[in-house]
Amino acid sequence: MLRHDAGLYPPGVEPRDWGPDDVDERHQDPHASADLQGDVAKIFRAITKFEAIIRKRVVAFFLSGAGVITNSELMTPLRVAIVGFGTVGRSVARILIHGVSGLRLTRVFNRNVNRKRVDWVPASVSWTETIDDVFSPDVDVVVELVGGTDPAFGWMRRALSKGKSVVTANKQVMARHGLELFELARANGAQLGFEASVAGGIPVIRGIQEGLGGDELIRVQGVLNGTCNYILSEMASSVVSFETVLADAQARGYAEADPAVDLDGFDAQAKLAILSAVGLRRRVEPTTIPCRSIRGLVTADFDAARELGRAIRQVSVAERVKNGSGVRAAVGPAMVRLDSRLAQVAGSENVVVVDGVRGGQTAFVGQGAGGDPTAVAVVSDLLAIASGNSRMITHAFPVVGSDHRVVEMGAQPHYLRAAGGDEAERRLTEFGVVGAQRLDAVDNELLMVTDPCTTEAIEKSMNKLTNDEAVRVLAALPLVD
Repeated sequence: MLRHDAGLYPPGVEPRDWGPDDVDERHQDPHASADLQGDVAKIFRAITKFEAIIRKRVVAFFLSGAGVITNSELMTPLRVAIVGFGTVGRSVARILIHGVSGLRLTRVFNRNVNRKRVDWVPASVSWTETIDDVFSPDVDVVVELVGGTDPAFGWMRRALSKGKSVVTANKQVMARHGLELFELARANGAQLGFEASVAGGIPVIRGIQEGLGGDELIRVQGVLNGTCNYILSEMASSVVSFETVLADAQARGYAEADPAVDLDGFDAQAKLAILSAVGLRRRVEPTTIPCRSIRGLVTADFDAARELGRAIRQVSVAERVKNGSGVRAAVGPAMVRLDSRLAQVAGSENVVVVDGVRGGQTAFVGQGAGGDPTAVAVVSDLLAIASGNSRMITHAFPVVGSDHRVVEMGAQPHYLRAAGGDEAERRLTEFGVVGAQRLDAVDNELLMVTDPCTTEAIEKSMNKLTNDEAVRVLAALPLVD
């Protein structure tokens, strides 16, 4: 029963327990009708029932140790539809059907859905290959896991327009159309979760938005593609060709049959655009971020990296331009110090490192791909929406102002491998690319570290040497500190 606080009573009046059957003359109005008194009694009974629920939840809170409270008495679970029952979709379904408070899987959409059916999904879940079913009134949240921009973008727009929240792992849609989707979500009172779109199971979006919200981030960099990191790690540890390691990665499921999006930097490019918006609060058009491929690297490049005390990684970096509104950004292979956080991730791991004005450097490390890690990120967004804590997610993406201009990274030392030996060095010097350190060369190739220069300057030199069969730049990697 409810109990009045003794401090609320005047001297001489004792506090006591009371309820609907204990409404005495102190609580009754002698002029009130019997109906009114009956209504008062009903209110007291409702309060008593609510008190019992609250008391039960408080006890559950303290007994749980972790502070996890079941909310079944007061909250209807969010009804979830999964769009795309691939590797990640199956992992999300497994988590949901094994019981997550506040969430219930109700529908699965996939083209040719019969080939996707599995017997471990409960019979209560509806399978469909009609996309209209996903937008029916009995679905609260749409989980988009089909990938690509079309038709995924249109389906996400449709869901948000109907006031349905959306959770996605789609980096391309978020990088290219994030502004429109967030405006649509806010206009219709919906939520948009996208934690899984960057770095798989690493909670970097929420970590930046909530954990580092009090800081001003000026730089974000990372190893954002597990396929590239696996290939580069394998080439560094064994004397094998790029083509051999790529074939092995494809056989293990680490690389797609057409790996161009990963190898040539477009996957990381989209992720970096999202991180620039969330971390630096500066939106950029992803296609304006320069991308350079990891193709063409050979054993000699990894030997040179070891000689320099470095490792080769596909590095994505974006930083705010001082005293300006632009963003310096690039994606491509680079040599990083062996003691750096970027060098310490191996295999398919990802790492995101952010630099703040006040908090210094913070790193997020973990599995950047795979069904289960990505599903964890998806379900975490669903739980945030179910608990009402998703406002931070939806407001993570800046919607005010125009896109910022991407500018070149600035001068850095570079590692160069060029055909032509001494003649190559002489020609490069003519173009303003000056050597600072010669390394051991093989087969009349020039291996050297340059004085600080821009990658763009080296590329201009490469273009000028295009028609010279004797002198060619074969690899150019910035040295990142």
